[in-house]
Amino acid sequence: MYKLTQYSAAELIQEHREELHCYLVRQTRCPETASDILQDAFLRLIHADTKNDLKNPRAFLYKVVSNLAIDYLRSSNRRLARHADESELIDQPDPTPPIEHQLYTQERIAHLRQAVSELPPRCREVFIMHKFKHYPYSVIMNELGISESTVLKHIVKAMEHCRRRMRELESPVDQNIAK
Repeated sequence: MYKLTQYSAAELIQEHREELHCYLVRQTRCPETASDILQDAFLRLIHADTKNDLKNPRAFLYKVVSNLAIDYLRSSNRRLARHADESELIDQPDPTPPIEHQLYTQERIAHLRQAVSELPPRCREVFIMHKFKHYPYSVIMNELGISESTVLKHIVKAMEHCRRRMRELESPVDQNIAK
């Protein structure tokens, strides 16, 4: 039977140092890491709570060293996966549209606002309720007290006006040439 003390732990590691180091280098593929794990194994051994005597101290030492190597490899794999994820993000294109596209979109929205503001009040109200607030015809009819055909006529009139005005507002250069 073997009682594990600080002195006996140092003796045990020293006795098996070469074979443990070779084993760890094979596991980790890094001599420096193997040395670090051996130092950690020594600390684990001297702090181990072994109330009973060890029947096979060499097997216990290998178990400690193996567990530390597994911990190191898992940690290393997580670190590599995290860095791989970050590098994939770097390679991803920016989802934000280019500034030119943003400006063009803002300009189109301004043109649409202008076209809608030019509509007669009742027509504008019906159009906004249907296209922007997504009210069905029945709700518009009830709220404004108008027939379904009147709702439909206002929407058609507003759509035609907005399409025409958007074309006019978006191509002022072509208009000047035509004049």
